[in-house]
Amino acid sequence: MNISLFLSLAFAHLVAVTSPGPDFFYIIKSSFEKGLRSSIISSIGIGFGVFLHCLFAIVGLDFLYQKIPSLYTIIGTVGAGYLIYLGIGGIFADPEIKDLAIKEKQQINVWQSFSGGLMVNIFNVKAFIFFVSLFSGVVLNTSTFFQLSISIYFFIATAVWFVILSFILNRGFKSLLNHSVQRAISKVSSCFLIAIGFGLGVYVWT
Repeated sequence: MNISLFLSLAFAHLVAVTSPGPDFFYIIKSSFEKGLRSSIISSIGIGFGVFLHCLFAIVGLDFLYQKIPSLYTIIGTVGAGYLIYLGIGGIFADPEIKDLAIKEKQQINVWQSFSGGLMVNIFNVKAFIFFVSLFSGVVLNTSTFFQLSISIYFFIATAVWFVILSFILNRGFKSLLNHSVQRAISKVSSCFLIAIGFGLGVYVWT
């Protein structure tokens, strides 16, 4: 296995998954409205959604590349541009998080919690483009074992991150919800996304 490539992809994923987005805000809502157990199950659903994104990128890109040989450069370039656009938009954005009342529920619907997290991620177009952008730069040059390994890692790492976030939110560390803190996180994450976008652009054109 290419360890350096694995670590690079893992870092890119870490930056993306910790950046405020639909999944992030869904977990905040779930944590304060439905409680810890429900948000943990939703976290697993979000992670599984990431796994499905990866599988589609692996299978879909390989099939389409056979039909369109230049697809590698096209998707890599579009993906790099999108990541840069996403990062610039994040720098000028001013996210706002409203206070939510804690309503811990004793009974939870496992399927509803799981499917809620899954659907939020599946229909997150930004997440889809992000993973397609990453895989477009490596899918043609790595083994099936590597592709499945990084996909499983993304699944586990995503779920673990949102489980940790759920614990933090439910243990009352409300400072994470302060407007200034969220704004700082968003700016730093956006800068990393811009750097990743430029790096991907250089990778596909060299």
